[in-house]
Amino acid sequence: MYLQSQRGAALIEIMITVLVMSVGLLGLGATQMMSLKNGNNANRSYLASVAAYDIAERMRANPETARSGNYNGTVDEPRTEVSCEQSCTAAQLAQMDLYQWSLLLDGSLPGGEGKVEMSGDTATVTITWTEKHTGENLAGSGNGSQEASLVMNVEL
Repeated sequence: MYLQSQRGAALIEIMITVLVMSVGLLGLGATQMMSLKNGNNANRSYLASVAAYDIAERMRANPETARSGNYNGTVDEPRTEVSCEQSCTAAQLAQMDLYQWSLLLDGSLPGGEGKVEMSGDTATVTITWTEKHTGENLAGSGNGSQEASLVMNVEL
């Protein structure tokens, strides 16, 4: 008689095991997704710092033109190409630098925008871009995206 009262116990144990394993695997998947987002965001921060150092070094190579304000302004889309095949003036070199910088921002950062402001011998380089939201309100407006920025002050 005792064996007949235990029927179905193994099936209930298996169902509970499947439930516990399902919850654990869902948690593991969510952790993996968050890790990928954070890795991508870290990569974009690195690319933004490379772009900031790029324009800073270009201005250091052309300091008088940078001090006169030829690098000032916002770069939010690729500009018109300036070609200096034989020789070019310092102002044309600045325009070519900004064109190449705009291509770098456009190709490496989603929604990438750069801004340069000179004040004496100090340049403030600001780069903004869009990255995936990894904090609170993941399902909020904006499709899980947020604006990130990097600000760097450079002495020429």
